[in-house]
Amino acid sequence: MSNKIAAGEVIDRPCNVIKELLENAVDAGAENITVEITDGGISLIKVTDDGRGILPEDLPVTVSRFATSKINSIDDIYCLNTFGFRGEALAAVSSVSDFCIKSKRKGYDCFSLSVYFGNTGEIKPAAGLDGTVVTVKNLFENIPARRKFLKTPAAEQREIVKFIKQFSLVNYHICLKLIVNDKKTLVFSKDDGMLSRAKKVFNEENLLYLNNKYDDLNIEAVISTPEIQKLRKDNLVVGVNGRVIRDNMLVQCIVKAYKRLLPEGKYPVGCVVLYLDSSDLDVNVHPAKLFVKFLNSGEIFSFVYDSISSKLGELTAAPEYDNSGYESLINNQEISYNHIVQKNKELYDKPGYSHDKLNSSSVYDLLNSQTYSAFEVESDSVYDDEYDFRVVGQLFNTVIICEFEDFYYLIDQHIAHERILYEKYKSESFETEISSINLTEPITINLNKDECELLFSNKDILVEFGYDIEDFGGTSVKVNRIPSEIINKDIKQEIADILQEIEFLTKRGVKDSTLVVMSCKSAIKAGERLSAYEMKHLVLELLKTKNPFTCPHGRPIIFKQAKEELFRKFHR
Repeated sequence: MSNKIAAGEVIDRPCNVIKELLENAVDAGAENITVEITDGGISLIKVTDDGRGILPEDLPVTVSRFATSKINSIDDIYCLNTFGFRGEALAAVSSVSDFCIKSKRKGYDCFSLSVYFGNTGEIKPAAGLDGTVVTVKNLFENIPARRKFLKTPAAEQREIVKFIKQFSLVNYHICLKLIVNDKKTLVFSKDDGMLSRAKKVFNEENLLYLNNKYDDLNIEAVISTPEIQKLRKDNLVVGVNGRVIRDNMLVQCIVKAYKRLLPEGKYPVGCVVLYLDSSDLDVNVHPAKLFVKFLNSGEIFSFVYDSISSKLGELTAAPEYDNSGYESLINNQEISYNHIVQKNKELYDKPGYSHDKLNSSSVYDLLNSQTYSAFEVESDSVYDDEYDFRVVGQLFNTVIICEFEDFYYLIDQHIAHERILYEKYKSESFETEISSINLTEPITINLNKDECELLFSNKDILVEFGYDIEDFGGTSVKVNRIPSEIINKDIKQEIADILQEIEFLTKRGVKDSTLVVMSCKSAIKAGERLSAYEMKHLVLELLKTKNPFTCPHGRPIIFKQAKEELFRKFHR
């Protein structure tokens, strides 16, 4: 009876059985593992490995509760270097299934042991290779109350496939095969690296590999570039010392590292595996060992966040000019203004053209300048029809259409300019000078208690950006001065936007959140008609930014489409 109760805690679904058997195989040193299932694992689960195998005299002990070979003393529990230690899994599984274990250790004969729903048989000689084969049939058939809570075979199968993929990522050095209803479904080679295996699992190409170390803490991960955006967090896999775990805080660290790169409600894909001393974590906090407890959780979460943020920072940095030409230009991975300058150097060197006019002017300056028309004609000598990157025009006074080689690009003018301004404001060499005006009639705003606390704890930052706000009693505040850019806007909403940004702060800080709001409010708006000259400068300024793909809020800036896809619409 106790084994059946344990079965409900440890193996409530076929997927949990496979998890336990896979972890046992890895602990036995297996390098090749094959999993076979029928009817979602309800009718059959079979796991074959080439590990060390079990000695014949130890076979009966494997199905005895609390018998384990993975610890020698109670102290080993606090410094565990294996997946399991309780000795419950096989005992629980064999009590609720038609169970058979066959094993052979090198230099010994092969033997098998059958257990029919808790009734243990005798050890018998068998034929087999070095390693272990565990077969589980008719799971929970003797416990109808448990069996009726299983999902459909298709749903159980999906759960198994999902876990096999996750396990294969965290243990990418192992050859792993999954056979479903006598058909090969997944095959992962032992020669796969983490990056190549992740591309197979996620079916994505735009992935990055990172490896970082801090003291005794190591991280190995594969993360997606910002153009991959998913609606759910299901594609974020977390592992510790080879164990697939569930940890909402680690997942949140990954998500927060993408702030400013992905829109709200969109998520990346990736796998993050941590390696740390086993004495620094406790895996004994959940019967199925799905959750772990870290000794220094704050330090670990910061390390994960910083590692991913740094890697994404490398991605968005504009690359140096490559003499091979245009292969890297605007391929949704890297865009470099230097490519354009170098490829068309002969155009820039024409008499009468000044490099400084382009390099020293931001789009913000140009669009707010009264003198840009004076050299518009001169710039046409550079932007002629032979120019490789051609601005075609403006769509709905909102989207700039550009043509490059066999692709066309749709660029949202507002969020493109927002990205440009954000990086200008954020640049260490850029001194923020926000003009402000005093209000003849100060505005009174009613806030809640939390908003008041946020506002006054960050008052110095708001002052730097042109605001003068003072306490007006209770939860009311009085606004005396505002940035001139928002004079014709809803001032209450502008301040509410800043406070909302501050609520979702990452390590970038309060100042960064204010920069986001300022760049958004100062950028040209959708619906504003731009001249050809203004559009060209906007695109070129965008190409010089570190991240031309998403705005500071994470919205996509550029939409890319192949010429062939367009022509196909016309049946060409």
